[in-house]
Amino acid sequence: MDTSVNRSEEIEAQATQWLVKLDAGRSPDVMAQHAAWIAESARHEVAYAKLSLAWKRMDALRRMRPLDPPGEADPDLLKPKKKWWPRGTGTGLGALRRSEGNDSMNRSKLFAGAAIGIALAATVAASAFMLLQPENDLVLATRVGEQKHVMLADGSVADLNTNTRIRVHYTAAHRQIFLERGEIMISVAHDASRPLDVVANGVLTRAVGTKFNVRLHDDSHVETLLKEGRVLILRRDTVLGIPMAPRPVGHTLVAGERAVVDARNAAIDKLTPSEMEQLLQWTSGRITFQQEKLSTVVREMNRYNVRHLKILDPAVADTRVGGGFDTAHAEAYAEDLTGFFGQKTLKSVQTSAPE
Repeated sequence: MDTSVNRSEEIEAQATQWLVKLDAGRSPDVMAQHAAWIAESARHEVAYAKLSLAWKRMDALRRMRPLDPPGEADPDLLKPKKKWWPRGTGTGLGALRRSEGNDSMNRSKLFAGAAIGIALAATVAASAFMLLQPENDLVLATRVGEQKHVMLADGSVADLNTNTRIRVHYTAAHRQIFLERGEIMISVAHDASRPLDVVANGVLTRAVGTKFNVRLHDDSHVETLLKEGRVLILRRDTVLGIPMAPRPVGHTLVAGERAVVDARNAAIDKLTPSEMEQLLQWTSGRITFQQEKLSTVVREMNRYNVRHLKILDPAVADTRVGGGFDTAHAEAYAEDLTGFFGQKTLKSVQTSAPE
């Protein structure tokens, strides 16, 4: 009979197996299988988070114990001074008396087990409380043409590109950065028990310690570039308006790969070093072009300037141009292009800056 209690015990057992398996090693295949198991049910995610946090807290308690020989505890600290359990044959604490026999060490082991059980119960209770009591979110944003370089509370480093807004949501079990608009490069501080997700338009880029770039395009598709390490891309779909657990999209990304994901499709391709450098050059504060189409140059430059250029003559859209600009001073390059092509070909239009 598959009762709710039996199902909960089964999930806890599976979560324990995953905790042990991941502690032994974190290959890309194992990480992908674990992510798929987590995605099956929100109960999987909660059970694993609780056990993972309890594991970390017990490890911390072990490091704070007195300097006894390794693996030993002082029996005098566990030995009871007098019989304090109730008389009789009832259950609970009274049952400890029946199992005592003539072996005094058996009593010490029982008390040690009880102490560990109480500690674990307290840890799980504290974990659940912390899961329900997240810290206040941190909101960071940049204006058009502005960039920011910040260190987050966990030691991760985030670079925000022009016109970007993120919300940082850290709890005892999760690290989440919600990309609401723009582009971010994140160097993730390693924490195997608490992966970091960058979430943009229902697409999650998950890592435990690596460096990657995520851009939310104007047409709402999400582009992830992996600079170092490995990441897993997941997508959270909805059914009848109800959010579903995220599911992996394609294989685990390795350094040099790019994933482009929208509501229906996902594509992963390998970039050359020069292509990767071109796409990530914004982190240096300067954008350069070498024989790029005018339409491409205008689209990229408009990201950094409140005055947007508009091509009036479609015949020049494919004209190849070069040059470059500092991301904080895109207007100077816009004036150069307008002067070169003329007012009848390119038009400068004032736009409203985002709040």
